[in-house]
Amino acid sequence: MKLRFRDDEKLCPYTGTIDVRLPERQWVNRGRSLVYILAFGMILTIITFGLFSNISVCEGWSSFLSGANGVSRENQYRVVCYYVIPSNNSRTTRPLPPEAVDPYFCSHIIIGFACVENATIQPKQDSYLQIYKKIIAFKKVNPSLKVMLSVEDMSAYGEFSRMVSSEMNRKKFVMDTVKFLTETGFDGLDLDWEFPSWPDGDLVQVSNYSLLISELRSYVNKEAKHLIISAAVAAPDLIIQQSYEVGELAKYLDFVNIMCYDYHMFSQFTPTTGPNAPLHPRPQEKGYFRTLNTDWSATQWVNLGMPPGKINVGIPTYGHSFRLLNEDNNGWNAPADGFGELGAGGFITYPNACGFIKIPETIHYFDDTCQVPYAFNGHEWISYENTMSASLKAYYIKDRHFGGAMIYSLNADDFYGECGDQKFPLTREVNYVLSRG
Repeated sequence: MKLRFRDDEKLCPYTGTIDVRLPERQWVNRGRSLVYILAFGMILTIITFGLFSNISVCEGWSSFLSGANGVSRENQYRVVCYYVIPSNNSRTTRPLPPEAVDPYFCSHIIIGFACVENATIQPKQDSYLQIYKKIIAFKKVNPSLKVMLSVEDMSAYGEFSRMVSSEMNRKKFVMDTVKFLTETGFDGLDLDWEFPSWPDGDLVQVSNYSLLISELRSYVNKEAKHLIISAAVAAPDLIIQQSYEVGELAKYLDFVNIMCYDYHMFSQFTPTTGPNAPLHPRPQEKGYFRTLNTDWSATQWVNLGMPPGKINVGIPTYGHSFRLLNEDNNGWNAPADGFGELGAGGFITYPNACGFIKIPETIHYFDDTCQVPYAFNGHEWISYENTMSASLKAYYIKDRHFGGAMIYSLNADDFYGECGDQKFPLTREVNYVLSRG
């Protein structure tokens, strides 16, 4: 693999290996005796604390393991991970067996997706209930884990719209949903409506969505105070301005998950290459294009009234593929005439990207301005996330004092360890950075 860094138009050849982890992360062996003494002391401390606090030794061990795996109960940052059950129309999702999920890398796991039918929440298939139970069972292994259910609608005029349109339907949905969540063992609900009032600008629909969230909060506060309420929300400014009353959402939601990805993907309207999830804009980008990046989206949500502590910044584990029109024109904004062959429908998983960059003829760049990688080989061109870009986004979250990260999704991460010696490398890297002091 030929690896270079790119800073705008300057290319810097690099011929070594890159470790995105900071030096202090490396374990140094200072003698087995010291390790055994420290480990034994920690175990005695946990057991003693458990005895004096009426906590079982088993739960003490579970807390110990949770800390050892990077998610601590004291961690001030959320790592909210979507676990998606593949559907027939899913392009970003590959099947992830529930037993392959690691319960320690995420503070919250959101299972996607349920749907709305006749103003009630419904699993898309009856078989999904068994998957719900398997993921919820991880709370016995990691008691600090929260498991939520996401309900989606990908249309402004589908079941979600009909449900929010009347007080009677909203009340029916709220009561039915809280009953279903509590009986099933979920810790909360995530609302994934993409998007209210888009693209037609129905201001009544925007208001009705705010009413749903306020009525849901009011009912939860009375009947199920433990339930968490969140929403997956848009990153592009045009949709933010048209779809949400941000101040109202800030009053009633525990947090929002900003979908900071899909800023650039092939379409007939944008037939050029671009980064899926740039952290910052390039100097050459002007006007609206300068808003298509993570920093701009997260900042805009704050400017419109969402407290930084309620914001989870989205980090994708998937990327996009393009087919170059001319393989010699292979940087940003290069003309493309379709999706690449890699992945499905222009969407690629992290293992897809790993396999691609391991091909000797593949050239890989890391853009120091956007702080994301891309790679190409012949007419095949991909934009994706790697451990370096994921780490930089996690440090950005800490620097800006946001509430945490949202990972979309566990399914597209390397859950079998195909890329290296670690499973879930992207999620692991985000969790590591955010769980450090």
